[in-house]
Amino acid sequence: MKHGRDPRALGLDARQLEQLEGFANLLHSWGPKLGLIASGDRDRIWERHILDSLRVVECLPGSPASLLDVGSGAGLPAIPVAITLPAARVVLLEPKHRRAAFLELAVGELSLRNVSVVMSPASAVHQTFEVVMARALAPARQTWRLAGHLVAPAGVLLYFAGASWRETEGGLSVEGATVTECFPSTLESGGPIVIIRRGEGSSDAMTGDS
Repeated sequence: MKHGRDPRALGLDARQLEQLEGFANLLHSWGPKLGLIASGDRDRIWERHILDSLRVVECLPGSPASLLDVGSGAGLPAIPVAITLPAARVVLLEPKHRRAAFLELAVGELSLRNVSVVMSPASAVHQTFEVVMARALAPARQTWRLAGHLVAPAGVLLYFAGASWRETEGGLSVEGATVTECFPSTLESGGPIVIIRRGEGSSDAMTGDS
């Protein structure tokens, strides 16, 4: 069963829902001005950005302690994910000063004590993380080339695929990595979350219900 647009389907408490609403308000106020979201998205921030970000939660491996959002931009998906996982350490990696400043503002306004912002290109970061997330960054294979070194040996890169995934990159293979697909059942989405992990193997598929 899909729960559509209702974030309460994720079991969030009142404080978490309040933080998500606060983040949506920040995106509404600052997003178009700073070029973080399209002007046409102002009236569909929940559907287009907040809930789309939250579809990754069901695809996370276990309860990861460290997550990185590479090319975080507007804080999507990292800030909604950090709100739902207050015990996890979440790093927002963003090379552009204006965007990093917005992320600092959002982290402060929402009192997200588990979140830190790092203004740096991915190539200059040498720390690794259990989970690396990438949304609206680059095609999947290029994203792995840019951010694969940030994934811990037993970690994963979670790539947000769009509705056209099957036609454009479905059946993707990455040298030296295994590619699987997770289809979240909790929230409606336009495409799978593509999971890339180190190791030999070919692409196969899995569902969020498995």
